[in-house]
Amino acid sequence: MTDENPTEKMLAMLSRWSGGQSLNDNRKVRLICHQPQNGAYAYLHRLYAGLSREEITEIEDIVGQPIPPRLFNFYRATNGARLFEGQVSVSGFVKNFSRDPAREIPISIEQDNYVFGAMRPEWHGQGYFRVGSISVLRQDEIICGPDDQLAVLHGQTGEALRHYEDIFDCVESFTREMAQFWTLDGDFIGDLEVIDQLLLGVGGTA
Repeated sequence: MTDENPTEKMLAMLSRWSGGQSLNDNRKVRLICHQPQNGAYAYLHRLYAGLSREEITEIEDIVGQPIPPRLFNFYRATNGARLFEGQVSVSGFVKNFSRDPAREIPISIEQDNYVFGAMRPEWHGQGYFRVGSISVLRQDEIICGPDDQLAVLHGQTGEALRHYEDIFDCVESFTREMAQFWTLDGDFIGDLEVIDQLLLGVGGTA
């Protein structure tokens, strides 16, 4: 990828649902497109406060790998993400767990990587670690390698379904593809089986 500011491009894509709310302040949680029809704490997208360099170092200790440059920039902008009602999720650094629905915390990258090495030794041996998931009809895994490249693995077979140049390429691609299934007011107008087929065969590079 050659974008000079991939964070800005990502935020611009998500801003179509923001109702004019600025998404540029990485010091705070950004809740995008409230969905009161789904509950008081329901939002189409969630971005979190960006991480410090010290906190990203703690992620490196957790996953046992250095965080490559593009993923590092992503974590500086947002500590993970939950997009399209959590159907696309990027894991983040969680210091203190909470069941309080009013407390906005990402999926834990530590939890994601507890058994990754044992479950996916062929990828782990190449320096990959898990950074998120795609949850439509099953939970596919998003993994990141030492060169910033991402792969999406089938949640049941472990087959690599897609490959992306980096985390921004991945998020932008899914945003383009999934946007057709939600209105600007956050109403779902899609079909989960159609989305599943889309994820299996279209986008990224196989």
